[in-house]
Amino acid sequence: MKFATIPKEFEGQTVDNFQTDCYSTAANRELAAMAKTIAKRYVEKFDEIQETGKGLYFYSRVKGSGKTRLAVSIANDLIEKKFIQAKFATTIQILDQIKATWGGISKNEESEQKLIHDIVSVPVLVIDDIGVEAVKDWINERFYNILNGRMIEKRVTIFTSNCKIEELNFDDRITNRIVKMALPVQFPDESIRTAIARKENDDLLDRLLGV
Repeated sequence: MKFATIPKEFEGQTVDNFQTDCYSTAANRELAAMAKTIAKRYVEKFDEIQETGKGLYFYSRVKGSGKTRLAVSIANDLIEKKFIQAKFATTIQILDQIKATWGGISKNEESEQKLIHDIVSVPVLVIDDIGVEAVKDWINERFYNILNGRMIEKRVTIFTSNCKIEELNFDDRITNRIVKMALPVQFPDESIRTAIARKENDDLLDRLLGV
């Protein structure tokens, strides 16, 4: 699990304990339940899916919809049940790590190449919040290198995003590869983060008051 860099918030979270009853409408609960079913069967059938290199692309226009929670849960399950190495990173973290190798005026190409090689080679990579970054030429180039390398090697990539694949601001080389690499899975356009936080606060208050 140390290699996974799973955020502490998501430690111990699994696909099975992903809750779908916290969404406010029947339609949203049904959509979330379908995403959970896909995630559960994805883990179960991972041995054969891994050979294809196919991942998942969870998307919703609303932040806090649960897509990151479910994506990380898949990674947790694959680590625990299948003994597969998995790594989690936001797109901003990936870009910051790349820039950190540049070393001021003259970039350290060897370090950057090693970092990109490490990102390409991890068996399962969760890329969170793709599409939030301000796209520049160097960003297009690095993401192309990462995604093209993972596609060629048939490495599994799980994405989360606030937009559909075709709405991403990357150039066509990148969006075409994401289409090839991942099955789009829609999440409800509803934030459940606040609802969950309120329930957690209510539960804590009950414990503190001895209810």
